[in-house]
Amino acid sequence: MTQDRYNYIFSGLVKDEDDILGQLAYSVYKRQKIEYIQAFRERNGTVPLDCDLIAFHDLSNSSAQIDAYRTQATRLATNFLESSLGAESEELAAFYSARAANEIRTARQGFWKGASQSLVGSGLFTLLIGCLVFFAWSLKQGPRQVIEQVFDVVIIDADSRGRTLQPDMPQS
Repeated sequence: MTQDRYNYIFSGLVKDEDDILGQLAYSVYKRQKIEYIQAFRERNGTVPLDCDLIAFHDLSNSSAQIDAYRTQATRLATNFLESSLGAESEELAAFYSARAANEIRTARQGFWKGASQSLVGSGLFTLLIGCLVFFAWSLKQGPRQVIEQVFDVVIIDADSRGRTLQPDMPQS
């Protein structure tokens, strides 16, 4: 092939060195070119000259054919990933399904344990509400009245105690 007829399909298919799909598309192009050359040799009995490859290059460099190469490369990559990761994903799914079922079984508590926790929680809640009501009531009544009513006692002040101990004296 002469320099003026150089085929730039590689740069059309491969965007950069990390473009794996582009490199696969280029290999699809090369496979098609090899098949074309082999078919030409079988038909004509000779290796094709550069002028014999012009029609192939014109067709292969068309935008529709470049898109077809990329589509075939995508299909190849997808099939490869599905076949290589398919069995592994099934194994992982089975493993994590069994692990999740085991975790659920071990995390689930028994009926009586749950019932006892509910009863203890209800009792503590009732006690807390009772204390809250008692303190609200005692703030309204005052500490002296609360002690007298709760313990059924009478609180006598020091001033009133002194008056009750001394009998009333007649006044002169």
